[in-house]
Amino acid sequence: MPPQTERYLALARLGRNAWWRYALGAATIAFFWLVLGYVPYLLLVGAGLSGQLFEYLAVNFSIFMMLAGLVLTVKVIHRRPLLSLITPKARVDWLRVARGALVWAVIAAVIVAIEHALFPDRYFLSFDAERFFLYLVLVLVLTPIQAGTEELVFRAYAMQGLALLTRRPALVAVASSLLFTVPHLLNPEVYEHGVLIMAANYFAIGMLLATITLRDGRLELAIGLHAMNNVFLALVANYEGSALTTESIFTALELDPVYTLITLVIGALVFHRWIFRRAPEVREKGEG
Repeated sequence: MPPQTERYLALARLGRNAWWRYALGAATIAFFWLVLGYVPYLLLVGAGLSGQLFEYLAVNFSIFMMLAGLVLTVKVIHRRPLLSLITPKARVDWLRVARGALVWAVIAAVIVAIEHALFPDRYFLSFDAERFFLYLVLVLVLTPIQAGTEELVFRAYAMQGLALLTRRPALVAVASSLLFTVPHLLNPEVYEHGVLIMAANYFAIGMLLATITLRDGRLELAIGLHAMNNVFLALVANYEGSALTTESIFTALELDPVYTLITLVIGALVFHRWIFRRAPEVREKGEG
């Protein structure tokens, strides 16, 4: 196991890590996310409140509750610092977050441009200034928090906990990616395109995020990538029927899950090559 990977996964040992604490922690996070996070939504739906903006805010509220459950779990149940979920260093490296976001923005833009060239009738201009700028503010504020929370739960907390059971990083990455895939199978895209192909898509993005976290020995790159992926989807190139109910500049008439899976795998390889082609230098900058 590479030393930076071992250091990151070993952060779980800073706190109290008996198996029952992880069971209680997982139950606490799930309760805050799926129960406390959705009770207000169900009550408001029962009162007749609905709409695209409401759906977007409701989903983000549930993620905020997931974050609250995670904080309670880490601080009270495990009694360890929250920073230990992100890095073994004394502070978060925001330049790493920005690097992950910018590199993935370029890759995502190229993927969409190629898709438009191959299927010119798929995308249409859906920009509506009156609605777009409201969502611009909301997405730039809320979506990075949503993506960061998912990274803290499904990459950091899950992988560090799983590493207490096995010293094989590949098994840790696969198991955490499966955990990441399961809740995403409730997305509307699954009902339209089928479980297997959509599960493969979610698993692939999970593996990308897991492998860069393990390879870098910290979480910032994954947070930046995940945040940019969701912001790009929400504001630049969304598709009809998306789980992210926002106003984007361009909208595809449909999601092509096969194209998405193929380009996601290629994009993951490009991201790894781009970021880690000078791995010693990248890590050295983060050590300072």
